[in-house]
Amino acid sequence: MRRQTAGRIAFLASLVFFLVLSNYIGEWYVYHQMGFDSNFRFENGAHVKSDTLDLYTDYMARQKGCKIAVIGDSVVQGAGVPEGEQTITAHLEEELRGSYLPEARVFNCGFPGGRPADLYMAVKSLHEAGAVQFFMINISYPFFSDEMAKDPLLYFKVWFYQLTDEQKKELNIPAEMPPDQPVKTDSAEAAGGSAVETLLQKKISEYWSVYRFRQELNRFLFGGRPAAKGREYYDLAFKGIMPEAEEPAEQEQEPFSEKDKPENKYNVWTSFPWSEEDKAHLKKVFDVTGKDNVDFKYYRELCRYLEENEIPAVIFLSPVNHALLQRYQLLDYDAYEKNTGIIAQAALQRDIAFFNYQDAIPQELFHDSLHMLDGGNAAMAELLSRDLRPYLQGVHAR
Repeated sequence: MRRQTAGRIAFLASLVFFLVLSNYIGEWYVYHQMGFDSNFRFENGAHVKSDTLDLYTDYMARQKGCKIAVIGDSVVQGAGVPEGEQTITAHLEEELRGSYLPEARVFNCGFPGGRPADLYMAVKSLHEAGAVQFFMINISYPFFSDEMAKDPLLYFKVWFYQLTDEQKKELNIPAEMPPDQPVKTDSAEAAGGSAVETLLQKKISEYWSVYRFRQELNRFLFGGRPAAKGREYYDLAFKGIMPEAEEPAEQEQEPFSEKDKPENKYNVWTSFPWSEEDKAHLKKVFDVTGKDNVDFKYYRELCRYLEENEIPAVIFLSPVNHALLQRYQLLDYDAYEKNTGIIAQAALQRDIAFFNYQDAIPQELFHDSLHMLDGGNAAMAELLSRDLRPYLQGVHAR
């Protein structure tokens, strides 16, 4: 009897140990494979999937320290530098940790080509998840040009199930998700399972990361579902049947712009020629009329959401390479002065701190009109660290 009791206790202890250990290792492995622990940034542009954002949000929520999300476009993402360690967010975390906020965790939520609607949806998602304690929102002047506003929202697949029919219409996106995209629904319900199965899956997912991250673990460990991979191995080993070949990836097109060619991609803007096409494109995206287009509407909606939910946040206007714009006469400076005032006022009237860094970075630290080289990102981080001090110390003290 005693042996049976000891055996049961040993079994239960072993089971608990396995669950705890696998829970920790499974979570760490997935987050590490996704690169969340090493200056992560969204590098796939419009190909970012909602699952990736969900995992990143989950990672942020589980971290300790004073957590700061920097949300913006390719300026935050770091289009002018090759490494994540050279981005504004990486430099800012280093600045904060080395000065007045040693527990700072700064997360890069820069969406290349993102617009105010993307920023609004990202802030809303992170706030509802309780993922971070402070938001820094990057606004780029070309956001508000009619040239930018006329295109469909680039990241609509990420936010699709959070958007109303009215929002989909005004953002020029389809009323239904394209057929090649997964439908967001509970796996048990999708498979025709019962409500009990759905509840059970939900509870297991909450407490056991191996189950919660089963799809990612299958992909990283086996290259896909183990059953399917096992079938492929069996067919090849015993029947000589080769697995179906994956369709070849689309061949990359020649870059439209000189600045995007491999030999110029991370060089200072004066080191390569600017074509008439490049200059014409810049003139269009910097032509902000100040009228109420859809991007102005969602920027104001973002400011309203921050104020009404009392979210600790600041908004900062990205630096601009005025030397490039002036050399080719690409910016109407009378309209520019008026419009930057409108952008600032939208935040200030909601009692949101607003930092204007349009003239803050020297021309030799730019790759193009907006994107900075490593030195520019480092200088930007130093300015942000200085100006954020009273706001971040207040958040950290709570």
